[in-house]
Amino acid sequence: MRELWEKNIEGSLITKESYALLTDKEKEEGFIDTLSFGTAGIRGKIGLGPNRLNKYTVQKVAAGIGQFLHDKTDSPRIVIGFDTRHFSLEFMQIIAEVLSATGVKVIVTPDYTSTPELSYFVRTYKSDLGIMITASHNPPEYNGIKVYGEDGSQLIDEPSEALSKYINAIEDVFSIENKDFETAVKDGDVEYVSDEVKQAYRKEVMDFIGEIPKSDLSIVFSSLHGTSVPIVPELLEALNFNQYSLVESQCVPDGDFPTTPSPNPESPEAFTLSVELGKEIGADVLIATDPDADRMGIVVKHEDSYEHLTGNQIGILLLNRAVKGIAADKTPVAIKSIVTSDLGKKIIEGAGGEMIEVLTGFKYIGEQLLAMEDDADRQFVLGYEESYGYLLRPFVRDKDAIQVVPYVVKYASELKNEGRTLIDELNDIYKKFGHRQEHLWSHTFEGSEGRAKIDKIMRDFREQTPLTIDGRDVVAIEDYLEQSRFDVETGEHIDIDLPAANVIKLHFKDGWIALRPSGTEAKIKLYISIDTDDLMTEAQIINDLVFGE
Repeated sequence: MRELWEKNIEGSLITKESYALLTDKEKEEGFIDTLSFGTAGIRGKIGLGPNRLNKYTVQKVAAGIGQFLHDKTDSPRIVIGFDTRHFSLEFMQIIAEVLSATGVKVIVTPDYTSTPELSYFVRTYKSDLGIMITASHNPPEYNGIKVYGEDGSQLIDEPSEALSKYINAIEDVFSIENKDFETAVKDGDVEYVSDEVKQAYRKEVMDFIGEIPKSDLSIVFSSLHGTSVPIVPELLEALNFNQYSLVESQCVPDGDFPTTPSPNPESPEAFTLSVELGKEIGADVLIATDPDADRMGIVVKHEDSYEHLTGNQIGILLLNRAVKGIAADKTPVAIKSIVTSDLGKKIIEGAGGEMIEVLTGFKYIGEQLLAMEDDADRQFVLGYEESYGYLLRPFVRDKDAIQVVPYVVKYASELKNEGRTLIDELNDIYKKFGHRQEHLWSHTFEGSEGRAKIDKIMRDFREQTPLTIDGRDVVAIEDYLEQSRFDVETGEHIDIDLPAANVIKLHFKDGWIALRPSGTEAKIKLYISIDTDDLMTEAQIINDLVFGE
């Protein structure tokens, strides 16, 4: 098999020169497995072989999607967007070429776009599916394909599994029929998203934000070489806010992400240049989005230092503000993942509202939004995950940093006029609802050996679940793969009414921990949420106990 792939390397988008520079082990990794379409789409390294993203593996995905669409409807329509990563444009064109050859009507973005805009375009064009070419915040050597349903949310488990069968059934990846992209555009089989539709998304954001109050608030913004520039600065200008400074070197689209070790706003390192500029100009708030602009992070100047907020802290700040001003005849509803802080539940219930918990993955939040569409008595106020993904208004059905950034600017501007910061606001929330602290450990294990190690860690933890951790007694064990909650004190088993997922969550009287392999990366994550005055010391102890370090 490897010989056949290497024979066809010239048509793969991978150059002979770059392939020759790889070690034997790196080459072999491209052939030891086959990239599979899972519940989060496909994400992997760019390279040669069935276990890498290249022209042939992307064609395979496109051909499977085409067959899936034709079995679903007589006149299928799809919207495709792409970000600033290596080969995102080329992969978009390859998918369009394959789909247009099968008779699918294809609508593509004329330039790189953000993930939330793609979600909006799918809904606006009433398309049957949407595709976003992105690997979110992964390193430069990665790319991926996310598939959206007609509601603008990523496919949930059942349709995703059905689509994967079509894709996996394709064996010959070298002779898939396609139609030249430019010819398809000329023939009308492929068309571009109109400027009118792009402007409609911006109007939705502006109508939602309303007005940013005048203040002397100063902002630093970075797109981390991704898709949120020029749209975010243009929206701020349109909302009459111009007291922002761009990290110019990071606001240039570049799939190498040359100015940061990680284009991920979860990481304080991603804010290094923002902090330098912030100190230089005395900025109050620093904001960065990841390359496809679905996630965003915040650093806040408080007294004499800049503090990087966690995803949980941003979530409770957004929720604290979002519950204000809800009509008296509406019940506010927030939706969060099971590994996100419980503090949000106290906030929403304190406002007379409801918190819905779902599995990790924003598609599950989108699923709940679809179920709420005709509910006149409840009002959605926030969907969020601790991994820095937020949605405030459901005209989009995925994480949307584009709408959240001006909302945060408005929030911070209001506080600045009161002589307060977002940190002050956060401390007030803690005083009212309690100070639960969170930390995330993320361990990376690459390749097939790494995947086997992650499987073993989960298996061992499941079979030998500890009943005491760092002096804390476990009061309940939730195994989402078994869909069961075990009460340690009573011995009672209770069913968990959520889809099966490879997550184990241990509850204490003063918090919980959860262990979960990533669905898109070669990582296993340990979430810690406890009441403590010494978070990092206790988090380190728990990490060492769980991973045997």
